[in-house]
Amino acid sequence: MQPLDIFKIQNLLVNAFTMAIEPFEIQEVAVNIERPKEKTHGDFSCPVAMLLAKKLKKQPLLIAHEIVKNLKLDPGFITNVEVAAPGFINLKLHPQAFYQTLQRTLEENEAYGKNDQGKGEKILLEFVSANPTGPLNIVSARAAALGESIANLLLVSGTDVSREYYVNDAGVQARLFGQSLIAACNRINGKDTPAPEGGYQGAYMDDLAKDYVKVSPAPDPGEWGMNQVLQWQKESLLRYDVHFDNWYSEKKLLHDTGLVKETVEQLKKMNLTYEKDGALWIKVSEFGAPKDEVLVKSDGYPAYFAADIAYHIQKFKRGFHKIVDIWGPDHHGHIIRMKAALQAAGYPHEQFSVIIAQQVNLLEEGEKVKMSKREGKFVTMNELLDQVGKDAARFFFVMRSANTHLDFDIEVAKKQTEENPVFYIQYAHARICSLLKKCADNNLQPSTKAVDFESLQDAESFLLLKEIMEYPQWVLESGKALEPHRLVIYLQSLAANFHLFYAKQRILDAPADVARARLALALGVKTVIRNALGLLGVSAPDQM
Repeated sequence: MQPLDIFKIQNLLVNAFTMAIEPFEIQEVAVNIERPKEKTHGDFSCPVAMLLAKKLKKQPLLIAHEIVKNLKLDPGFITNVEVAAPGFINLKLHPQAFYQTLQRTLEENEAYGKNDQGKGEKILLEFVSANPTGPLNIVSARAAALGESIANLLLVSGTDVSREYYVNDAGVQARLFGQSLIAACNRINGKDTPAPEGGYQGAYMDDLAKDYVKVSPAPDPGEWGMNQVLQWQKESLLRYDVHFDNWYSEKKLLHDTGLVKETVEQLKKMNLTYEKDGALWIKVSEFGAPKDEVLVKSDGYPAYFAADIAYHIQKFKRGFHKIVDIWGPDHHGHIIRMKAALQAAGYPHEQFSVIIAQQVNLLEEGEKVKMSKREGKFVTMNELLDQVGKDAARFFFVMRSANTHLDFDIEVAKKQTEENPVFYIQYAHARICSLLKKCADNNLQPSTKAVDFESLQDAESFLLLKEIMEYPQWVLESGKALEPHRLVIYLQSLAANFHLFYAKQRILDAPADVARARLALALGVKTVIRNALGLLGVSAPDQM
């Protein structure tokens, strides 16, 4: 008899669905398994019939009954299936199904939760990509936490993921940055020279200037300064435990190589451009964009959009099946025109997706911290790490969906209480570690081998058993949706249920067989918490 897990339940339903419903293909709907709100409705529930009702023009109850009629069950694991209004398929599992999943968790350990759903897929994930004109701020910190967590989720599904940082070291901001650095050099030498309009200010510019004046012969100020800032950014990301496989320089790899000009010429040959007002335009309005865009300005210099098109075409030419970018909140309008440009160039727009990391409001003593990068008034990633540490920063930035604004409360992130959500989850892990030590001191050792779990019949234990069984699905669905905040929701529920179990179910003074079973369950929870926190880039401490 093969062990039953959440994916096998899904497959059973998928097979029944395929036999019952035609001509729709299974890929058109999500056959998700969830926990019903009412305990009397079984262990797991599937809402697929409601998703199909409009398409099939049938009542969801009738669809659900058709699926159930074709459901081939193993009574040794699934003891009951019922259809409930308005169209839920509710399943009751045999306790052995949960016990076998717990056994598998203990045996697989760090591998539990991995899957091969992404095998053969090659994805380029570009994120952060902040201009090298200043230290990384908290908006970049949010993008970094999101990107690294998404990469981890894809990697555990067998996807070939490459993490890339686009170094925007060319164009107007490079010129302004060089001029700003010269102005800062003049200031430290006693000359009252303001930064250029739209330039860069702040204490970090003075720090750069102090180092720049020592270099002889004097290098190009813009290039030298950007290299210094880029090194700061790399050090901050390393401290943040965020890693990139490739750093892609706009200047060196797009402009100096002639790739931008080559791309523009190719677009011309494809009859996708025209001249107007002395500039060269691309016909993106024919492919869904609200208006056409300038490729080459009237002064003969390529627009930023031209370099961006060349860069994204190169991503596909490097053999990636899918491109995922994480952009800042001011890039909403750029998504449509980039999709249109790629489609015009012959690349399917559905293979290119963008996640917008929305604005972060930093709260200090309940007040919003005002920030302006160009004026040098902002909180850097390093300053945030100094205050709250890497774990709280990484966790808080993925705690909400990327497309929602985030209020980051520094005071809450510092707290060592259950009010701090990352502390609450880490404490559950540390509590289990403490429990394991106490048990060892009393000659009660956990076992990853066959354990008699029959005593795990109480409500608190079954909640944890269900959570453990659900974990691989949460990992898979979080990765598919590119939404690590889903895993945060799961962890908060798991931690809450463990704290409830710990308060109600004794271990040390329980009968030996009960104690061993409960200890094994606690070890299973510890394994899942550690694995899930690891995907989010957060540590699982042994003590707190």
